[in-house]
Amino acid sequence: MKISNPLLNEQKRNRRNGLILILLLAVCMALLDYLMALSDRLDLRQLQLNAATSDFDHQLIPLLHLAKVMQTEASQALQQPKPDASLPTGQLTALRPAEQSQQVRPLTAAETAMLQQMEPWFLQQLRSTRYLLNVSYISEGLQWFHLTDADASSIELANVAVQQIAALAHMQLNSSSANMLVLDELKQRYALHIAVKLDKNVVGHLLLEIDLLAMLQQVKVPQHGATLMLMDKVGKVLLAVQDGQLADSTTYNGSDQNDSLQQLELLPFALHIQPDAVRDTRAELIRFATELLLYSIPLLVLYFYMLSRFKRKVLRPFSRLLIHVARLERGDVQGVRHVPLEWESVFKQTEQLRDRGSEKFVD
Repeated sequence: MKISNPLLNEQKRNRRNGLILILLLAVCMALLDYLMALSDRLDLRQLQLNAATSDFDHQLIPLLHLAKVMQTEASQALQQPKPDASLPTGQLTALRPAEQSQQVRPLTAAETAMLQQMEPWFLQQLRSTRYLLNVSYISEGLQWFHLTDADASSIELANVAVQQIAALAHMQLNSSSANMLVLDELKQRYALHIAVKLDKNVVGHLLLEIDLLAMLQQVKVPQHGATLMLMDKVGKVLLAVQDGQLADSTTYNGSDQNDSLQQLELLPFALHIQPDAVRDTRAELIRFATELLLYSIPLLVLYFYMLSRFKRKVLRPFSRLLIHVARLERGDVQGVRHVPLEWESVFKQTEQLRDRGSEKFVD
């Protein structure tokens, strides 16, 4: 009679349950390791954002310092007017009033003398100051003084500046710090604005048009494919740069919970680094799969080694023992020949039981 091996069913259950347990353990360990590494990567991204913000602030410092110096020099020049000062008519343009209360008036003698005195310095700064594109002056009487010939688009930008200056709060106008005006977002035209005062009264406005795009392109972002974005105080993207090139600013929707904005110290703007979603997702999946393999392979090797050892040391000898018992039961003089060394005593005890049973049957 053939005896079934009960260890076979148990071995099948253990093999299935062990494999499931190892896979679950590997997934949990890989997930834990991945989340810890993800936290470190987010911290690194924040450090990179802080470095980019500091870099951009350092590029703004010379321009803001120049605006402050121009404000001081203009205020001092207004206090020492020259009676015979004059300006070429081609450098003055009357602008549109932004409000009904505004009226177009000619420049005062003090303003004319100030601009005549500072014009050579303006031209020198244009040649020597990096990122400075243009310098102009708008009086409270809506007279626009410009160093270059004014075309229709330039006049329209000056009118936009008048509207934005009129929209500035009273505290901003009376502050000694500069403000940023967005003249034309599509053409990336931006200007630093600072008020010129005489006896604490605002008499005009200096505009320093700067190349914000070139400044943003100089900021180094270590992540390949990441987009560096310049935002205003309400979170609207003004400029976006990817790998040193102008990028589409509409790609940001603000839905990422890991988003972090770093405020500039010198202007009410903020910077944000948005990684390439496709590239970042692919990289994260590869990282997780790598972690999963690193944990799964050693555990699976150990698992298959233990299965092989159990089969070789337990399952096969026990199967031979059952065959041995079956042969002895049917009356064979000898059971199986090749007996595993570790199981010799068990096989001998089986034969002794057969012999004792035979003696009792004879008695």
